[in-house]
Amino acid sequence: MGLISRTSVALRAVPWLHRALRPAVRWTVARYSPIQAWLEVQGEHPKTVLRWLIANKMTKIMAAPAELVAVGRNANGRLIVMLVVSDLRIDPRVERAARTLAANGYDVTVICPDPTKGKSPNLKLDWGPGVDILFIDWTAAHFTGRAPGYLGHQLFQATGKRRAFAFHAHDLSTAYVGLAAARKTGAHFVADFHEWTSENVSWDVEKDCWAPHPADLKVPLAALEARCLKEASAVITVCDSIADGLAAELGGGRRPVVIRNIPPLHLEPTRPYPPLKAQLDFPEDRFVLLWQGGTGPTRMIEPIIEALAFAPRCTFVIRGPSLETFGDGYREIATRIGASDRLILLPPVPSRDVVAAARGADAGIWTLPNLCRNFSLALPNKIFEYLASGLPILVANYPEARKIAEDLGTGLTFDPYDPTSIAAAINRLIDEPELAAKLRAAVPEALTSMKADDEWLKLVDLYRSLPRQDAQI
Repeated sequence: MGLISRTSVALRAVPWLHRALRPAVRWTVARYSPIQAWLEVQGEHPKTVLRWLIANKMTKIMAAPAELVAVGRNANGRLIVMLVVSDLRIDPRVERAARTLAANGYDVTVICPDPTKGKSPNLKLDWGPGVDILFIDWTAAHFTGRAPGYLGHQLFQATGKRRAFAFHAHDLSTAYVGLAAARKTGAHFVADFHEWTSENVSWDVEKDCWAPHPADLKVPLAALEARCLKEASAVITVCDSIADGLAAELGGGRRPVVIRNIPPLHLEPTRPYPPLKAQLDFPEDRFVLLWQGGTGPTRMIEPIIEALAFAPRCTFVIRGPSLETFGDGYREIATRIGASDRLILLPPVPSRDVVAAARGADAGIWTLPNLCRNFSLALPNKIFEYLASGLPILVANYPEARKIAEDLGTGLTFDPYDPTSIAAAINRLIDEPELAAKLRAAVPEALTSMKADDEWLKLVDLYRSLPRQDAQI
């Protein structure tokens, strides 16, 4: 029995109240019959009514003509509200953006579902003065698992009546919410595409593997990307290849601003770190290859482990989250190829510590499967973190990563599906110390040529260029 039906039964138990409210009840049922039908089918808890109404309000805001809800028409003040659904403890891009803006005169509030799912009710993160992090109920992230993956009504509700200068949506998953909040309040809307979401992958249940998004998911995602490119005050993404693709295919020529995920080169870590080999009590002449970052089935780490069979002088260190889930599978591969003593699994370190914690390795490695353009065109933060740590890099032979490795002379490339190709790159660094030294020596110049120290100032320039109704900061 649905909520409205249950309410009607309850009212009949109080005849005088039922008679008095009958006209209003009939009008409500007639007026909101779609809600009644939806609730009858769903059989949801009464909270669903509120959530549905919030989502419906958000949808109405998004359906209003642009001239009636002009984004940025009331933009003033210094408050930037960032919307996120990732785990902020290990999301350096969000942290770098928030810290940079706060250091340049803005007040930043980050709204994010609790990444611990309620297991750490007193979770707090300190990103310095000017940054306030608001963790809301973890169920607010559930929308990301329901197609189309961006109807975040609880996240929208959490924006409340904040009079922000801008709503800054990290990833496409929060863009619909951010645009709706900006339309509601007249604030600016900044879409920060960490990925090319419509060109990403999803789990194919029938094939039991990751595969490019099917059309029924890709189409609405691409439509939202196109809408952001049309209506947002500013759009940001991570590399030139993705920016060019978005501009040509979805943006009508409007090209996002590229802000690469380069870490601050002089950021103080939360604690001192000895060189990695000293952390592990390894001799200095042992060759240590480092993977630092996310783990799991889309990371393509398995061929790197298999490469140890063909690179017997290499020890591979994986430092990252979720090893309690995926670590046993990695160990099984290492045991099968006789390299169990050369695979080291370490827990992640805080985002601001990744550069310091990586120093002392012989090289850093990155790869992804060639399943979609979001992967093959990626330019991930870990490449820059390795370079900031002074490490040469070994990277999958994809366009953006290849530019950093080969064009700037900082590393070597390999076939991500071929363990012997990966091993050949590793062995070259071991067998050719002059080459390894040359690649390492090229790192500082590469960082200088990329203007690494100035990368995040692009974000400040972007915000200062947005029109406002009050005096400039």
